[in-house]
Amino acid sequence: MLGSVDVHNQLQNANIPHELRRIPEPARTAQRAAAVLGLQPHQIIKSVLFHADGRPIMVMIPGDRTVDYDKLKRELKVSRLRMLSADEVRQLTGYLIGCTPPVALKTEMPKYIDIQALREDVVYTGGGEPEMILKIRSYDLVRATDAEIVDVVR
Repeated sequence: MLGSVDVHNQLQNANIPHELRRIPEPARTAQRAAAVLGLQPHQIIKSVLFHADGRPIMVMIPGDRTVDYDKLKRELKVSRLRMLSADEVRQLTGYLIGCTPPVALKTEMPKYIDIQALREDVVYTGGGEPEMILKIRSYDLVRATDAEIVDVVR
């Protein structure tokens, strides 16, 4: 399994400013992470993994939103879209679902970030371990992940 050290090392090597923080309890959902950190759910960015016509992709969205499958299918120009199971996420990324970071993944894949995830200057996302959270500027997150900016949430 990979962990927060892998996340830190990749971001540091890419010269991306960030902060990894230990939180007092595991927060496996965006709502729980927001509550633990005293934030609003939209300040937490969820990394959601899909198979799009059989290939893995990551979509980063605000914690208070869900992916609109029709919008995502149109954006990607695919016909089949399926969210990955927890086991598939672990196998592909090297991390547990609920704390999957957007970087330092076992398997590289295309990444997309919804425009709504960029409405805050600073955002928080999975840090690679259940008790770790990654704090990063939203535009540094785009730079670190080489994500394409899309409009795919409800």
